[in-house]
Amino acid sequence: MEKTGLEDFYFFSFLKEDELIRLKEISVKKHFNKDEILFYKGDEARYLHLLIKGIAKLYTYDHKDNEVVIHNLMAPSLIAEIVNYEELKFPANCSFETRAEVLLIDYEKFKKEFLQKPDISIFFIKSLTKKIKALESFINYNISSNSIEKIAKFLFDNESILINLKQVKIAQILNITPETFSRKLAKLKKENIIQNEKGYIKILDHAKLKDYISY
Repeated sequence: MEKTGLEDFYFFSFLKEDELIRLKEISVKKHFNKDEILFYKGDEARYLHLLIKGIAKLYTYDHKDNEVVIHNLMAPSLIAEIVNYEELKFPANCSFETRAEVLLIDYEKFKKEFLQKPDISIFFIKSLTKKIKALESFINYNISSNSIEKIAKFLFDNESILINLKQVKIAQILNITPETFSRKLAKLKKENIIQNEKGYIKILDHAKLKDYISY
């Protein structure tokens, strides 16, 4: 565990300085390596988890013991805050796709000292609404979009983290078979829209890529 600095709390920048100092006092920062576990399904939520660096993955397993990815979270983001808010146990596992840093905020103290503040309540609602919209978008695109449109939208919306995501991981997130994913990437590469080297993707022509996305 590591002590935090006020600079780690930029996600809470709307708070007053004395509130940020108190939040710092009830928090610790922890570093994680790729694939390390933050929590397991069934664990109690003692902390409010704020991802400040890296990419986290919420996942479970189906009846055949296949991994099912529920959500990928990019910093900065709260992780599974609804579990804290509703005082539930975690319904899924959480690990990391990259090296990461997480603020562990003592939830009981946070609840007593911060959660009744209007700014914090609105903050929670906005964070949850953002996740609901992301889930709706994910469902809609998986139901109604063709493979290349899903790929184009993901690349366009997540360009800043492509350097951290291998092609096989993106295929998994989009629920597209590796073979189909490779064929669609080959098409985009042939049109000089992207380049892919050593398993990572870089966008070369944003306008052409956007043409594949219907809004």
